[in-house]
Amino acid sequence: MRKTKREIGQEEVSEGAPEWMTTYSDMVTLLLTFFILLFSMATIDKQKFQQVASSLSAAFMNKSSKELYDFKDGTDVYSITENINLQNILNEGEDAYEYGKGDGDEIDAKNEMSMEAEKLNEFVQKVEELILDMELGEHVKIIDEKTYITLRINSVILFDLGKADIKQSGVETLGKIGELLRDLDREAAIQGHTDNLPINTLLFPTNWELSTKRATNVVLFLVSNSNVDPTKLTATGNGEFRPIAPNDTTQNRQKNRRIDIVIDK
Repeated sequence: MRKTKREIGQEEVSEGAPEWMTTYSDMVTLLLTFFILLFSMATIDKQKFQQVASSLSAAFMNKSSKELYDFKDGTDVYSITENINLQNILNEGEDAYEYGKGDGDEIDAKNEMSMEAEKLNEFVQKVEELILDMELGEHVKIIDEKTYITLRINSVILFDLGKADIKQSGVETLGKIGELLRDLDREAAIQGHTDNLPINTLLFPTNWELSTKRATNVVLFLVSNSNVDPTKLTATGNGEFRPIAPNDTTQNRQKNRRIDIVIDK
């Protein structure tokens, strides 16, 4: 039986794949080639990967690297949940962080302490030179203790007996000491001390008021005349209650009447 043209056309169409399939296949092939090319360009550092994997395994299995690399023959079964100790992991991580951080901080702290100690030694040397140059050895002393340095000034060169105003004869000495304190830039306590002779005046009913006012006047002088940072200074009055000698002679009482400039090391 002879086929019609319509039937012949339908058979020809059904024999091959649609034309869009060819284009689609080409696109998929190109995409696959493109991703293979990208993968070939990527590199994996196998050694670093193994190190990271070993570290994670050691942390979660509570094992050392040596134990991890001591491979078993497959007869041992590990229970991860039994070996994990979260608190230990956190503590070890914090210790490692503090250890790593402490190296640089410790070095910086040591360098700063060394610089401060050197600066303090220079201050002591300059004070000693000042004492020699101005021939103040009898009235000004520097005392180097374990945790602090005391610059002791006998009140005879600063104040008249029973008064708190700084004498003109003590202005130069106190001014030069103030310059050294300004350059040192350290906190200092200015302590006023008296002997045990009672005082009862309108301005100073007791030795407490006298010693405090003397210390305060020294602080004000250092700030206004020597430009010492006021935030570095503290004025305290101790009256007659911290003597350095028995109050039994005129000479000893004179020793107790003093201004102490105390600087912590």
